[in-house]
Amino acid sequence: MKENLSFIIKLMQILLIFVVFFTYAMFQGGFVSWFLFYSFLPLLVYLFLLLIHPISKWSVKRTLSQNVARAGDAITVNVEIKRRWPFPIHYCIIEEFFPLSLQQKSINLQNYRYFDQPEIINEKRLLEKAVFPWFKKTIHFQYTLENLPRGEHQLNAIRIKTGDFFGFIKRDYVASVTNRLLVYPHRRELMVRERVSSFDEGTSPSQNITMKNANVVTGVREYMPGDRFSWIDWKTTARKNTVMTKEFEQEKSSGTTLILDAVDYDGLNKLVYEASVEVTFSLIEFFKKKTSQLGFLTLGKEPVFFPFHEDSRKKDLIDRFLAKVEPSEGVAFHQQLAEEIKKVPQGLTTMIVITYINPEIKQSIDIVKRKSKRVVVYLIQPLSKITNEDNQIINQLTIEGVIVNLLTEKVLISQRFEVNM
Repeated sequence: MKENLSFIIKLMQILLIFVVFFTYAMFQGGFVSWFLFYSFLPLLVYLFLLLIHPISKWSVKRTLSQNVARAGDAITVNVEIKRRWPFPIHYCIIEEFFPLSLQQKSINLQNYRYFDQPEIINEKRLLEKAVFPWFKKTIHFQYTLENLPRGEHQLNAIRIKTGDFFGFIKRDYVASVTNRLLVYPHRRELMVRERVSSFDEGTSPSQNITMKNANVVTGVREYMPGDRFSWIDWKTTARKNTVMTKEFEQEKSSGTTLILDAVDYDGLNKLVYEASVEVTFSLIEFFKKKTSQLGFLTLGKEPVFFPFHEDSRKKDLIDRFLAKVEPSEGVAFHQQLAEEIKKVPQGLTTMIVITYINPEIKQSIDIVKRKSKRVVVYLIQPLSKITNEDNQIINQLTIEGVIVNLLTEKVLISQRFEVNM
């Protein structure tokens, strides 16, 4: 309605100017008056044609150099605008609409020096490009998106603004152009120092969390990379027409459950949360190289669980999930943890990634400890935010046999750091 009213007003103004000049020439007569009329006539015709020019019929296309990237990467964006008629256009201003998810920059190692200042990752992205097409039927331009933040980003629209030389006629059109960009978390290189433990079958110490006991066969499963040739069950393989390997007793008890706290709460530090996702992603990449089974559980508005069955599709699903996961409001983390741990098999290693700790979480970890073979906590917090109460809880957990990794800015500023397991 507003656009139609503006069109009618501009059209009436052009007609009014035409009538004024024509009337002046008719009544005044003479060379000068008609010269003025014919001199302004091409301009009036151009203004009229520009007013009715079908800018909404222009074909607008956006192409990304890649649709999948890593946090911190840069991509090139190409914009192509095509029009049917080479109508002379003096200028075009092309404006890109960036979603809220792109109004921040990627976390790099230097950002962790300001771990208690989450606003440092905010970055207002604006793009307005001026081009001068004149008679060109195709308009090209490109720009670079740098420091991509983790997440799924959707670019939805491009605005085109143009007009005449004097700014009398202004045209504005928003073209719907959708492109999706998926940015995975940045992967850190972890050095995992494993605690010496003993198997139930004997007293031989082991530092390998993926070690298998090949003495007791408890079942069969599909072949996974890393399985030995001697483990193949040929009879079952022939019957199912799929390579099947034997499953051993120790293998069943060597699984690991990784739990991520994705519950939103008052005062949540966005930078700390992004670090927790980054650490979780790096832990999953580490276990991907191992032969032990890994189950992944996220507690947020609704619990999301990826089971222990290992295949490449599950790993891809977890990666995509971690690229998109955002903190969401829901039941308190400690309550969900105490409830969801009941559904996890007994005797596993449980790893928990959290961004704060309190007595309630400590009680839930005690419940987890009674059911797990080993409990490892990754607490991610700025050094300045760690209180005496936090230190007391950490010391209590350590005394009770829980492995606590305190990851502050001093640790996270390194591309490669060590954690205990």
